[in-house]
Amino acid sequence: MSISSKLAFGIIAGIVAILAVSSYFTVVREISLFETDMVRDHEVLERAALPALEQIWVADGPTRALELLTQVNTRRGTVSLRFLPREAISDEPPTEQLALSKLLLREGPRVVHVKREGHQPTLHTYSAVRVADQVPGVLELTESLEPRDAYVHSTVLRAAVTALSLGLVSAVLTFALGSTIVGRPVRALVDQVRRVGAGDLGARIDVETNDELAYLAREMNAMTGKLSEANKRLFEETAARVRALEQLRHADRLATVGKLASGIAHELGTPLNVVSGRAKMITQTLNADDTARQNARIVIEQSQRMAQIIRQLLDFARAGKPNKSSCDLRVLVASCLSLLKPIADKRGVTLELDADASIRPIVADSAQLQQVLTNLVVNAIQSMEQPGTVHVRLGAPPPGEARTGYLCLAVEDHGVGMSQATLERAFEPFFTTKDIGEGTGLGLAVAYGIVQEHGGFIDAISTPGQGSRFNVFLPLPAQSTNEST
Repeated sequence: MSISSKLAFGIIAGIVAILAVSSYFTVVREISLFETDMVRDHEVLERAALPALEQIWVADGPTRALELLTQVNTRRGTVSLRFLPREAISDEPPTEQLALSKLLLREGPRVVHVKREGHQPTLHTYSAVRVADQVPGVLELTESLEPRDAYVHSTVLRAAVTALSLGLVSAVLTFALGSTIVGRPVRALVDQVRRVGAGDLGARIDVETNDELAYLAREMNAMTGKLSEANKRLFEETAARVRALEQLRHADRLATVGKLASGIAHELGTPLNVVSGRAKMITQTLNADDTARQNARIVIEQSQRMAQIIRQLLDFARAGKPNKSSCDLRVLVASCLSLLKPIADKRGVTLELDADASIRPIVADSAQLQQVLTNLVVNAIQSMEQPGTVHVRLGAPPPGEARTGYLCLAVEDHGVGMSQATLERAFEPFFTTKDIGEGTGLGLAVAYGIVQEHGGFIDAISTPGQGSRFNVFLPLPAQSTNEST
């Protein structure tokens, strides 16, 4: 049952109860007043009829006196007068006999009594008729109480109709006001609870009033906002935990791969040197034919390639710290690009350097930073399927990536680019998208580790078909007091 229905039934019950009690006391009071008026009318009629009856009784006899009563009955209509002689008193009920006997003995006052004759009650008033020193009988005044009952019936009917009318009006008003004032806000609150239960924490309730339900709606909006913020924080914390877990797993894989790489590199280093040395001896043998020398040179080239891979494995697995010293990055970058220019020329790629002249020297291992730049530039050259330009920029971080206390070494190409899935795994060791024989998947992993050991970090931005940009952020040295002054 709705609140409006409960209010309506409660108001109707209260109205009916109040009207019933009020009608009851009204009817009782009106009945008392009605009977009092009737008794007073009897008293007035008695005062007029009784002396006249006694006088005519004395002057003209009882017969004339009784004729006078008949005439009075004809004129009054509603009140009937009757002379009741002593002999007829014995026919009355015992209680009336006692009262009338006292009247006859002149020991009692006038008697008022209500009797029921048939289905209608009647009011009877008795007074003693005194003739000289005798009481021949009593004068009885009789009047029907049917008007009183009719009045009571009409009063009860009016009260019932009034109660019913007020109840219906109250019910209509209660339902209408309850639906507007209570029902609509409650439905809005229920809908809000359902939306929150379904996970929609962005919904809000419009508050237009200033009552208790509006206060509850405002509190629910505040609660929903707090839940939304808590849910957002929980999502961010969960994502951070997932990222931290992935980093821990990645670090664990790096440690495992590093141990394996270190062992394999040391095991292969000596045999590889032997193979390379024997191949060089063949090329220097005087009686060797051209085919043998060509094959020996191929063995030397592949041995050098294997040695390079082993050096990358050793760099990746090394546990030592970098040998840092003052390093001018502009000179280092220019020298590195000069060494890589022949590789770029073979693919029709131009290397372009844009270095900020105000860059101060940093403290770093120049050899390791050269290795980082070499890996990034070689990857950029190899990603270019058509002639183009690889841009190398050295200076302050880009405006959208401003980081205080860092300088940025950016390598940007216009090659094939990488998908989001490839970009997420770009720095994993042994992960590569190059063909077999073109890459080992260690270049970016080694560069990532070197930059981290220097207190910096690398991020990558790539779009398939448009190219990639790798940003290396390296910490700037703290300025001395003299410099700052």
